[in-house]
Amino acid sequence: MTFTTFEFFLFFAVVLILNWYLKRWPLIWRLFLFASSYYFYSILDVRFLLIIFGVSVFNFFAGKFISEDSFKFKKILFIYSIAANLLVLGLFKYYDFFRVSIESFLGKMGLAISLPVLAIILPVGLSFYIFRTISYIIDVYRKKIKPCKSILDFSIYVAFFPQLLSGPISRADEFLPQLENGGAKEIDNLYGNVSLVLLGLFKKLVISSYLALNLTDDVFAVPQNHSSLAIFLAIFAYSLVIYFDFSGYTDLAIGFAGLMGFKSPINFNMPYMSQNIQDFWRRWHITLSNWVRDYIYIPLGGSRKGKIRQYLNLMITMILVGLWHGSATHFIFWGFLQGIGLAVTHIYSDRKKEVSQTLPQKKWKNILNWSLTFNFISFSWIFFRSETFGNGIILIKNLFNFGKIVEPFQIYIIAVMALGFLLFLFEKQITKKLTDFQQKLSLFPWITFVILAIILLFELSPDILPSFIYFSF
Repeated sequence: MTFTTFEFFLFFAVVLILNWYLKRWPLIWRLFLFASSYYFYSILDVRFLLIIFGVSVFNFFAGKFISEDSFKFKKILFIYSIAANLLVLGLFKYYDFFRVSIESFLGKMGLAISLPVLAIILPVGLSFYIFRTISYIIDVYRKKIKPCKSILDFSIYVAFFPQLLSGPISRADEFLPQLENGGAKEIDNLYGNVSLVLLGLFKKLVISSYLALNLTDDVFAVPQNHSSLAIFLAIFAYSLVIYFDFSGYTDLAIGFAGLMGFKSPINFNMPYMSQNIQDFWRRWHITLSNWVRDYIYIPLGGSRKGKIRQYLNLMITMILVGLWHGSATHFIFWGFLQGIGLAVTHIYSDRKKEVSQTLPQKKWKNILNWSLTFNFISFSWIFFRSETFGNGIILIKNLFNFGKIVEPFQIYIIAVMALGFLLFLFEKQITKKLTDFQQKLSLFPWITFVILAIILLFELSPDILPSFIYFSF
């Protein structure tokens, strides 16, 4: 059961009604949030509940002990807690990668060792809720926040179903206060949250899924079967696919949470309008970018230890981001490219400041900066999307193979791409117009509009709907 199914909308309708009805009894309301989140997760695989429950209980009690100044082993427990969280993540996400790497390394040294092969399923959303628990433990240790007093509240924070599978990555000091005294007493910005749900469905069901099924999936799978024009279009189409897929999920998550009275952090802010790579990562997957900044980049030294060390820290951070997305060479190389892009951006910015801070910024320079940034991001997605590093190289080689006959294109592929570009250019204006339109409707016409809009979006979706891309991470 995912956000893009009728089953979920039926589930959410029941949850939404009970969520507001039970608020008069705060404890029962919180028990209901816990139960509904665990039920939602159990639909995917009931075995996942054991992992998320164990992670929640462990980190709750670890946080309590770490916060005690009188506890002699707080630093040891802090290190152990971070290591334990990373071990859970590493076991489920990276075991096969490290097993093969260790066997290969030892084999080259003449030591033939076969480590056990484990049939491990990656629990959906594991990375996202592990990041929540790690940030909680670090913030408690730094005394930035006080430890959560209720294991029920902490369990809801870890498992809150709108944000469980792919974020946004809320932090404890953002989320936990929203559980106090029954939480919000009314829906803040009802029409805006509904607009996010409708826009999120449109992004995923109409644009992202259509382009993936009709262009990018096939081209990236067998690039040698396609002309350079098809590959060129697929590269830019994938920029739309991944943006509308992930930002569509985020819109849905924020919208559903908002309808339940919860405020979520912003996760996207028109990233493809960025002027440089640093600007891009301030706008793309913002909660992850802020997380790696606060818990990886700054602890590594950030920009405090000289320019060379800063560039090295940027490289290390982005390579780790690549590794987080997947234990494969193409993800690591994608992270390496992002690190290079960030380092070059900082070098350019530093030189620019040295030359002059008073020279006027020409409009053509803004256009050039945008174009360079968008093209760099789009072409770096090649290694993010490709199944292997080798497939990415093959795709690039075939991009410059101009001898192949250009296959005929369905005109609506181009039309959907054009629609996608227009949407990311005018997304804020469209959202506002949609919100303003709803505000003008009385109750029953508004309910009718929302129901018909949801049905129409499902009717426009393909018969076989690709899963959300970030469920894999």
